[in-house]
Amino acid sequence: MKKFAIGITALLMAAAAVTPVAAAEDKRDAVITTEIAPAYIVTIPSDLQVPFNSVNTDFGAVELTQAQLEPNKCVKVTLETDGLLENQADTTKTLPYAINQGKSDNVGDAFTTASYLAAGDKTDLTVTITQEDWNKAYAGQYSDTVTFNIEYTAK
Repeated sequence: MKKFAIGITALLMAAAAVTPVAAAEDKRDAVITTEIAPAYIVTIPSDLQVPFNSVNTDFGAVELTQAQLEPNKCVKVTLETDGLLENQADTTKTLPYAINQGKSDNVGDAFTTASYLAAGDKTDLTVTITQEDWNKAYAGQYSDTVTFNIEYTAK
């Protein structure tokens, strides 16, 4: 009986070794995903003291210092100002000024808005007060607040 059991076992093992395996092609996919939220940092000019009789004074720059933007998107910066410095003692006395693109040694057009696409994009700004307006101004302290509106938008 022992020989019979060993023979059956050997026969089964031999049958298992020659059992045909159907080789069908099997393809499986795996999807890898991630998401990066839009993020940006915009630097705007800080407060500025314009020296008396200075026609063009560097104001700093609007700069997109860091950015991870979606395709076909940009960061748009718009300047709001009435362009009048008001005398602190009498607000009816004003000193007109303009904020222009460029540095004081190379002043360009007025700055109203700009769109930025990548980190490092920037616009240098200059405050311009004409000599004629300086000559007509009353003595005293003058100030105004400018507002930079920053918007993430389509190009």
